[in-house]
Amino acid sequence: MSKADKNPDVFEKLATVMGENPGGFPRTESGVEMKLLRMAFSPEEALVASNMTRTPETAGEIAKRVGLPLDEVTALLNGMIPRRMVRVKSMNMVASAAELAADDVKYRIGHFMVGWYEGNERTLGREYDILFERYMVEGGGERILSPQPGNQGVVPYRGSLKPEWIAREPHLDIDAHWERHERFLVVNCMCMELKERVHGFHCDVPVRRCGFVGLPPTTPLSENVVTREEAKKLFDEIESYGTMVHTAFYGFTMSADKPQFVGTCSCCNCCCGIINSQMLAGLKESALRSNYRAVKDYDKCTNCGECIRRCQFFAHTWEKTEDGRRSVYNRGKCVGCGSCGMGCKSGALHLEPVSEEEWVRVPNNFEEWEEMRLEYLAKEKKSETGKH
Repeated sequence: MSKADKNPDVFEKLATVMGENPGGFPRTESGVEMKLLRMAFSPEEALVASNMTRTPETAGEIAKRVGLPLDEVTALLNGMIPRRMVRVKSMNMVASAAELAADDVKYRIGHFMVGWYEGNERTLGREYDILFERYMVEGGGERILSPQPGNQGVVPYRGSLKPEWIAREPHLDIDAHWERHERFLVVNCMCMELKERVHGFHCDVPVRRCGFVGLPPTTPLSENVVTREEAKKLFDEIESYGTMVHTAFYGFTMSADKPQFVGTCSCCNCCCGIINSQMLAGLKESALRSNYRAVKDYDKCTNCGECIRRCQFFAHTWEKTEDGRRSVYNRGKCVGCGSCGMGCKSGALHLEPVSEEEWVRVPNNFEEWEEMRLEYLAKEKKSETGKH
């Protein structure tokens, strides 16, 4: 029997450690989060992870605290990295063998989202998917998705922003992304596949629509690794539908040395784990909104309904009138994706920057993202305390 097996509280301790992460892992009344932990982590992995924090440490420091041999702890740590349970500083999506062999490699605990949920989703199957949906609705979604900055951020459609706006926020420059790389990773939408496994259906938009992450030029081409031309063609097709939102990855999630577009999920409210969880749990926020909102000129509107068809957040809806109905816009629900304006043939819709008071700065690195979330949570707590 291992040391982990002898300690029945190791998963409880891990849940506490995860909950203290800026990304959040709240407890629920049903305890569904404990089932998720027990599926994703072995007892030995949970023992090691529960003795970690977001402060980077060497395997030796962690092994000393855990009380296990260094080689065993190192193997456990390295085994959790591909599943994003553990993070190390790396310029690659997943640390290379050479990086992990270095004497000064340091490890820290990973987040639940975007992190070890996604790292295990494709291998743990339907039960894991069902537990995830329950967890997000029962309380996980509010603590994980709502605090700002979000786990991912909305990047407006190409053509909806003025050049000077993109220059201010380089992470919105999708076209520059194509020029930085020759090979791109494009994968099936894991949320659509989840929807199929759990509910037996998904929407009819293309399933191969997520990723677009730049890869080294020597990466062999395959079903999921495509050329620049193929990636751009597929991305153009996705935008032509108009019903998907670019919930892009922050630059630091792929270890970019500055804020930049590094890839995106192409999300609809039918299947997307982030958008769908927001709606199921009744949350006001999920992915970080862009710093732009649609502006509508009602005099130009022809009530064609295209904006309603495109909008995934119901910012555009029908309103009854004496003569029939008209299309109305609710700014409070807008995330600034720009799809409505790109599809408006009458020119009644376009994006404009939000006020300085509403402006949210995108973090430069992972540590800054964590600090910004902690600051946001502290303000929220102070505000709630002041109400009582």
